[in-house]
Amino acid sequence: MKDNGLDEMLLINQKQKEFYNENNSKKKSNLPSRIWSSIRNGLLADYRRNFNISEKVYAQHKTWLGDMSDKKILDLGCLRGNALSLYMAKNAREYIGIDLSDVAINDLQKKIEKADCPNAKALAVDFLSDEFYQKDFDIIYAYGVLHHFENFDVLIEKLKEKLKPDGVILSYDPLQTSLPIKIVRGIYRPFQSDKDWEWPFSKAVIDKLYANFKVFDVKGILGKSKYGILLSFLPLSKETKNKKIQKMIQEDWEVNAKEEIYPCMHLTMFLGKK
Repeated sequence: MKDNGLDEMLLINQKQKEFYNENNSKKKSNLPSRIWSSIRNGLLADYRRNFNISEKVYAQHKTWLGDMSDKKILDLGCLRGNALSLYMAKNAREYIGIDLSDVAINDLQKKIEKADCPNAKALAVDFLSDEFYQKDFDIIYAYGVLHHFENFDVLIEKLKEKLKPDGVILSYDPLQTSLPIKIVRGIYRPFQSDKDWEWPFSKAVIDKLYANFKVFDVKGILGKSKYGILLSFLPLSKETKNKKIQKMIQEDWEVNAKEEIYPCMHLTMFLGKK
C-alpha cells in the first residue's frame, strides 16, 4: 500500500470503532467532554430546536436529494441511522449505510428490515479500507462525518473514487473558522476524549472543498445567529427577540462567498464531482 497517510488513518479509525462500540458514555468520555456535550446537547440543542434550525437543514437536504428512485446512495458514517437514513432507504433505488461500529450498524439493519426496505442494507466497514469495494454512487450523504478525517486529501481522493462521474455529496460539519469558536475549541481540545478524529473544518479545508468539487449550494448555520442565544436573555418582548433571531438565522443561511461562511459554527454543502 502506498504510504500517503492512509495506514495511520486506518489505525485511528480502529480506535474510533472501539470508542463508538463502548456503550458506557461516562466511561468513554472525561469530565470536560461531558461538560461540552451538555452545552452542545443542552443549551445549543434547545436553541436549534426552538427555532427549527435542524428541521431547516433536513428540509434542505431532502430538496437536494430530490427524486432518488434511480439513485444509488451511500449513507456515510451513519451510526445507528441519522434523521434521513430510513427516508433514503425507503426511496432510493439502492441504499448502503456504513459505519465503523458494528454495534450501531446492527441496530440500523434491524430498523431497515422493520421498515421493509428490500433495496437497503447496513454494513460495518471502514470507508477508507479495501474491504469497502462498492462504488459508482450517485449520492454520498455525510451528516457530521467529513470532519472526522484529519488527512483531508486522502478523504477527497476516496470520495472522488466512490462517486459516479455526475455524483454529488451532501455534507454537514462543524467549523472552527470564527475566532470565538476557535478559542473555545482550543481550550477544550486538550481534554477532548475523541480529539484524534474530531477536526472541525478550517479555512484550508473549505478551500480544498471548493478546489476539488463543484459547489452547487452552501448554507451557513449559527453564524450571526449564535449570538441570538445571548439576545434571548435580554429584557425584550418575545416577539421582538424572535424576529431579530429569525433574521440572523436567515442571513446565515443565505451565505454566498467563502468569507461569509467563516463566522458560522456549522456548514452544510451540496457538492458535485468535477
